[in-house]
Amino acid sequence: MLKKFLLIALLFALCACTPQEGPGIEIKGAVSKPGTINEKALKGLNRYHRLVKLADDQGNFLGSLELSGYALKDVLDRAEITKQDDGFNKPLDLYITARGSGGHSALFSYGECFLTNDEGILLADSARVIMPHRHPSINAGEDDPAVLVGIKKRDSINLEGCAECHDGYVESKLYFPKGWMLVAANDRFNGRYIENLAEISVNQVGIEVEDTRRSGGRDSIIESPAIIGPDGVSHEFKLVDFQKLPRVLVEEVGVGLGTGYRGPRNWEGVPLNGLLKHLLPDGVDPKSAYVLVTGADGYRSVFSGMEVFNAPIEKCVLLADLRDGKAMDVGAGRFTIIQRSDFYLDRNVRMAKEIRLVVPD
Repeated sequence: MLKKFLLIALLFALCACTPQEGPGIEIKGAVSKPGTINEKALKGLNRYHRLVKLADDQGNFLGSLELSGYALKDVLDRAEITKQDDGFNKPLDLYITARGSGGHSALFSYGECFLTNDEGILLADSARVIMPHRHPSINAGEDDPAVLVGIKKRDSINLEGCAECHDGYVESKLYFPKGWMLVAANDRFNGRYIENLAEISVNQVGIEVEDTRRSGGRDSIIESPAIIGPDGVSHEFKLVDFQKLPRVLVEEVGVGLGTGYRGPRNWEGVPLNGLLKHLLPDGVDPKSAYVLVTGADGYRSVFSGMEVFNAPIEKCVLLADLRDGKAMDVGAGRFTIIQRSDFYLDRNVRMAKEIRLVVPD
């Protein structure tokens, strides 16, 4: 009996001393394999490293870090994205929301994850603080934040002692993120970043679509798209206002996942930001919004609010009215949506019939 008691006590002590894996991340929504992901579930996936500059919600600099982790698209591939029938059989109109344990959230488009020429959105578990060369050695041993450390170690490192030399005019207080992180490394400064990530949800827009070209008449030409605000109210597309906006000329060598090589094109039009920014409600962060563009043939794509409202001009979402210097062909629609940040052109939408700005609940 005594031996049995001692064995149980020893096993209990060993379990108590063994570091336990932190809480996992819930994946839900339009996936066939919902559940919890953690280090074990990610085993075998490729690792990526990125340098990032982080800011808080007010745009205050938090720090520059090297992050190591996994491509969100690889994680979602394992969860197997599966749409319910909504009249459009492609995933281009899906969006992804992520939430941290502190309530912070961000929204990403499907295209930002899957149509890029790099790893896209990064799910990171390891980080290190990038120190300037003039910084003296920290000599912190295993608690050194200047080397890559995982979740458990980062949660135990206390950098409060660094505040004195990092609270001045030039330097900010040294910051080290906690838990799982989700980062859009290609965003402008003060981009999408969540620490202590708790939930990832793949979402459908909840609007059925149909091909309206067979309705006959001039509807199939689509002289101008309808502009729908977050309140569901339709706003008149005024050509005179469109013509007042700054124009952009871009060159594209089109390659599509579904269509292959499409050849070179010159597109001219205006950034979608100029048409929609007045519809974004006061106090609403673009990080939580998206834009749904639908063509007359039922083809549609989602663009995150950050892609529309915060992208540099060379990566803007463009509403084009000229192709190779000429107006679009009759029957093809007068306007085409061109995505500038994707490697693939699959999110381009011709015959643009509706442009809808959405702020999910």
